Amino acid sequence: MDKKKVSLAVGILSANLLVMSTSAVGAAIAAIAKSFPKEPISKVQMLSTIPQLGQVVATLLFAWLTYHMTRKNVGLLAILFAGVGGIIPAIWNSSLNMILGCMILLGFGIGIISNVGPVLVQEHFDGEERATVMGWQIGFNNVGMMVLTAVGGALGASNWRNLFWIFTVAFVILIFFYIMVPQDQRAKEVKSDGKQSFWASFKGLSGYVWIILLITFLMSIIMTAFMANQSIVLASKGHGTGYTAIVTAIGNVGGIITALCLGYIRKLTKRDTMAWGFVAFCLSFICILFSNNVVMHVIGNMFSGVGIVMVNATIPFMLSILADKSRFPVVISMNTLVSSIAGAVTPIILAALSIGAGVAQYYLGAILSVALAALLLVLRIGTKIEKASQQV
Repeated sequence: MDKKKVSLAVGILSANLLVMSTSAVGAAIAAIAKSFPKEPISKVQMLSTIPQLGQVVATLLFAWLTYHMTRKNVGLLAILFAGVGGIIPAIWNSSLNMILGCMILLGFGIGIISNVGPVLVQEHFDGEERATVMGWQIGFNNVGMMVLTAVGGALGASNWRNLFWIFTVAFVILIFFYIMVPQDQRAKEVKSDGKQSFWASFKGLSGYVWIILLITFLMSIIMTAFMANQSIVLASKGHGTGYTAIVTAIGNVGGIITALCLGYIRKLTKRDTMAWGFVAFCLSFICILFSNNVVMHVIGNMFSGVGIVMVNATIPFMLSILADKSRFPVVISMNTLVSSIAGAVTPIILAALSIGAGVAQYYLGAILSVALAALLLVLRIGTKIEKASQQV
């Protein structure tokens, strides 16, 4: 990849620095609760979850937006929404309801960013370059989370209201994105019977698209099982919240390194990158379950990061080669929506199956991971998808 393409990739992915910015807000929930003593703590906790509502709305509207605006302009609009929604609480913060409304706006911007990034990458990159840049997207997500959480924590140490000033970075990113990303043309809807039709975009989709969406659903269950239960599993081994935070933060480096090196990793794993990602996830559960020392727990979190990048970067890449540019906005928004729904219903599914929190759900995650890895390797799904893409 030449310097011009690298610069373009950095310009597109700069928006992804905001994708996990809501984690910074979650760190201030205790302090915010003290400022609103009459509000139930459950309502204050919604500050970390209600952005998902905005993300769902954004996902439902995303494909429609790409048929009425250029992809670049959709990206600029998304960054603007995220910046405005994030920074308003730094200025007007006397009402918890207003702050919650701003978090929905922030989530809306983040939701569009999550969808428009892969679409822009499909527009400007092909082949292994596209796969590599989609891997970098996950790395940018993680870097943004680490930096914004750390800086936000420092700003909000004396007063939680100052934490929201970190979202001024969105306006810097807005300018950078405007300069670095070239203007493109508005997508054209697939025509059906001579008329443009949004729903016609679903017709003719490869059956492998639906297989990948199923994998996305199961991947979300695996990720939820790992992240939501790690503190419980480690607590059963005598470790507290601080310990869990440390091993998680250090282990996050594994995902960043994998994202940066994904191009080289794919040369080894080739069409089975996603399968080996699930192998890494299985190892992450094993390291946490069957050891009780900090090194293995850090390694377990590193394997988790490796798995997230290898799977979550490969999924949009495969969708991008299975769907042409007119259909891809619809397909990628479907994938994001499936992931969001899976994250919301996973606790309900596990409760219905009487699978308790903690160790039981970790065993489930390990079993699902190894089962998916085996199926992908035995059935050669990656090879079949690449062959099917040649017919698109």
